[in-house]
Amino acid sequence: ILQPDTQSIPITTKPSTSKPRRSTNQRGSILKNLSGEDSLKLKELMDFCTNMSNKVLELKSNVIDIKSTYQESTEKLEGRVERLEEENMVLKELTGVHSTDNVDEPIMEKEKSSKQGWKIEDIDADVEINLEKAQAEAYNLDLDHQEKVLS
Repeated sequence: ILQPDTQSIPITTKPSTSKPRRSTNQRGSILKNLSGEDSLKLKELMDFCTNMSNKVLELKSNVIDIKSTYQESTEKLEGRVERLEEENMVLKELTGVHSTDNVDEPIMEKEKSSKQGWKIEDIDADVEINLEKAQAEAYNLDLDHQEKVLS
């Protein structure tokens, strides 16, 4: 990626004839020995490399920022998922409390509870009858009126 202020520099594809690295003193003397045009090309190339290195560092920094942002949002979503799963478990437990039979209960206790259920139904029926009688007395109603009229 070239920045708008950088010029296009042709790069030759000839095999490298460079020699092993020399010390900085030798490099300085080599730069002095270069002709003006070669020195200008070398300076442009070095500027280009510096710009590209800076761009790479900037992009790496951007990638790190993006990763941290996605990591934060992922952690938030994972937290929400965990809370929702906990809520689902609580709801399942609540519906389990209201279920009809408990599997762990012994058979004898189930039979006793079913007998008690019948007793409760009988008591409820008696309460309804007693309630009807109490209401009839309160409002001076004759409960046997239908039978008397129809007979």
